[in-house]
Amino acid sequence: MLQIGEFASLTGLSVKALRHYDEKVVLVPAEVDDLSGYRRYGEGQVRAGVVARALRDAGVPLPVVAAVVAAGGASGALAAHRRRVLEDRTSEDQAFAAAEEVLRALAVPVSVVEREMAAQPFVGQAFSVSMDDAESLSDEDANAVFGELFKQLQASDLGPSGQFWTTLRADERGIVEVVCCWPTPIKVDDEWGGPQAFAGILPARIELVATWRPTGGETLPDGATHPAVVALFDAIAHRQIELHGLLEVRQTVLGQSEEDHAVEVSVTVKTR
Repeated sequence: MLQIGEFASLTGLSVKALRHYDEKVVLVPAEVDDLSGYRRYGEGQVRAGVVARALRDAGVPLPVVAAVVAAGGASGALAAHRRRVLEDRTSEDQAFAAAEEVLRALAVPVSVVEREMAAQPFVGQAFSVSMDDAESLSDEDANAVFGELFKQLQASDLGPSGQFWTTLRADERGIVEVVCCWPTPIKVDDEWGGPQAFAGILPARIELVATWRPTGGETLPDGATHPAVVALFDAIAHRQIELHGLLEVRQTVLGQSEEDHAVEVSVTVKTR
């Protein structure tokens, strides 16, 4: 039989670790003296001790190590742990790359100005998702809605008469509503476009507008808050603007190519 110190020196496990492994039933000594409490290990346990140390040094979770020791062999535990580590590392690399994209985009200067706008009729269509599933929203979802609205407007000889915009709204139930809107030259009847579409008018107003133009091909990962939105709310806080009523942040994509691409985000400061 081997004293705990001898067993520790042979396996490379510390005495503290061996006591912990005993408490967690990972590597239980062959004998424990009833009077002194001294632990003794059998010579045949050296292999288990060496395996336990190797697996723990590789980061294998303790419950898995306990199962391996109980089974008397590694039985693929190290390979399985390596797969998990590589999967986690891939996820971490992707998250790191996404964070870099966000920080680069946030570093681009954003122009924020106030402007007066005339009343604007529009038609729109909304679709909703749970806040927990907000990341599942994609440009394709909005583009499909915009495309259908565009066809209906052209079929009705109503334009559109300008650039489309989107609005995100969230309620206390955790529901996110995405509203896709096209401006129209005249006010449209509420019944226009069927049950899924609706008509409205943006009133004459003073807007606070943030415009973001990428300077070096900056991109954003899916689901990231746009830098123009961040800059807009920085300006709201700096100017101590108090927003009233339902918050509606309107986002418009400008330009037809990468060279003139820009994102404009606006919020109504005051109606007229």
